[in-house]
Amino acid sequence: MKRLRLYLILLGLLGAFSIYFFLSRHSGTYSPSKQEFAVADTGSVDYIVISSGSEEVNITKRRGAWLVNGKQARRESIRGLFVVISRLEVESPVSKADAGRINSGLDQLYTEVRIGMNNGNEKTYRVYYDLQSDASYMILEGSDLAFRVSVRGYRQNNLLILFNADPRFWRDNLIFSVLPAEIKAVSLLNNVQEEKSFHLARNVSGGFDIAAGMVPSSWVPASGDRVTQYLEYFYNVRFEFFRDPGNKTLIHSDIPDYSLMLELMDGQRISVELFPVAHNEDGGEPQADYDRLYARIIQGDEWLVVKYVQIDLLLKEFKYFTAL
Repeated sequence: MKRLRLYLILLGLLGAFSIYFFLSRHSGTYSPSKQEFAVADTGSVDYIVISSGSEEVNITKRRGAWLVNGKQARRESIRGLFVVISRLEVESPVSKADAGRINSGLDQLYTEVRIGMNNGNEKTYRVYYDLQSDASYMILEGSDLAFRVSVRGYRQNNLLILFNADPRFWRDNLIFSVLPAEIKAVSLLNNVQEEKSFHLARNVSGGFDIAAGMVPSSWVPASGDRVTQYLEYFYNVRFEFFRDPGNKTLIHSDIPDYSLMLELMDGQRISVELFPVAHNEDGGEPQADYDRLYARIIQGDEWLVVKYVQIDLLLKEFKYFTAL
């Protein structure tokens, strides 16, 4: 009896080993150690690149902060992404019946995700959502076996939504976020009333001088208190949303009312043009929107919609800095 029991145990172990060996050798790829899509330690991540078609997002860490294509990232979006990549779970290999369709999607309609670690390793995989099976599939770089995957705790099956290749999805809605000590010079060109234009620049003593006009004329010392207060307004200046090119009812003039140029101590320059906004919903006479402006960031040629109250404090005039 004991021999029979031992025989059955050995037979069971042999069977389990055979199954594991088969699965780990199937297509040369399927083993738990080789099919790990999740990142257990998100603190080791140095960068994440998400690309789909012509769009690409580069999420990188610099001085402890996360940037999206060089712009400040939205903290909530990055935290959410880390939750996703840490909770990826393999449900099953692709069935033979669906393999042709799924592999075709992973070859043509995929989003690629590259995750770089601080130890030099990189994890790369493709993501594809199959509408017919209402499921998401992934395949690791260098593998020939795809898997149906899910995110633990996430009820939706389309994981492509979580790996968005549009940089605007990850960006924080900031126009300016600099401290006074970081600012070297400011120029505000008022195209409506040119005499109100001004130029502020640091002098050798660390204070600021100011000049009036579209082109700087004579420089005079600026009020230190007024300059200090003004420069503080450049921290946490936000826009409302990215302009929708398909929205034909929100229009603007060809010439900006204001051109605002900021030069930082490290040599970086930020230039923004501000245009008045009008609504033309019924095709009649456009109606001015006094609550919003269009902002065009010169670098990258991005168009934003900003609430007037968010930008108004930056639209001072020459007399503001020279009045006693």
